[in-house]
Amino acid sequence: MTQAPLNGRRFLVTRPAAQAAPFVAQIYALGGEAVCVPTIEIVPPPSFKDLDLAVVDLDRYQIVILTSVNAVEALFARMLENNQYFGLLRQLELVVVGPKTAEALAQYKLRPTIMPDDHRAEGVLAVLLERGVKGKRILYPRAAAARPLLARELRSAGATVDDPIAYEAVIPQQNTDKIRRLLAGGTIDAVCFSSSSTFRHLQQMLGDELAQIKGRAAFFSIGPQTSATIREYGYEVDLEPEAWTMDALLQAMVNYYR
Repeated sequence: MTQAPLNGRRFLVTRPAAQAAPFVAQIYALGGEAVCVPTIEIVPPPSFKDLDLAVVDLDRYQIVILTSVNAVEALFARMLENNQYFGLLRQLELVVVGPKTAEALAQYKLRPTIMPDDHRAEGVLAVLLERGVKGKRILYPRAAAARPLLARELRSAGATVDDPIAYEAVIPQQNTDKIRRLLAGGTIDAVCFSSSSTFRHLQQMLGDELAQIKGRAAFFSIGPQTSATIREYGYEVDLEPEAWTMDALLQAMVNYYR
């Protein structure tokens, strides 16, 4: 009987539990164990005023950029709150950063117009600049901590960009002690990071204690932006998949332990 590829391996998953559920289930299906203790919690911004103003005048826009599942969920929640017709989005170019964001959009019976091969803000930017954005009005509902790259460069290219804050990612301090005990116990083979925030928050939660697990637990990163953040803090990235999705990370994990 062939041994499951992740048999005996234990992983700390730092993504919010609801979004991590398919990834966790796949780890178990492959013989591993996944302990999901999020280092980020998605919360509403202090005010939805700017997003609501955009939503009620949605027909002013030609393009909507959605760079996360959270952005999709926030946009549709505010559309519902403001009695805005979802079907209006079919008249606009819908740009998503990657397949998971596209799946979130599909729940509302909508398909993206554009999804770049490079599942980062850089990929979205490259495709839009190639198509041309001068004179276009773009709605980009974003995380409070989103990098300014996308909005800045699109404006430089002649677009009008409204980028209201749709959600915030905060540290769930109640998880700090649980993560500390897990890592101190030495039973975690690798920590899986799905965004720069998941690593940055872990570092803030543990401080200098994080350095104590060097060489004891591997750091697995979803993609180059997250990897760059990990390295900025002086840590090594043990695994990064060629495609920047959770499915690709899982396959890379299987290959890593072969």
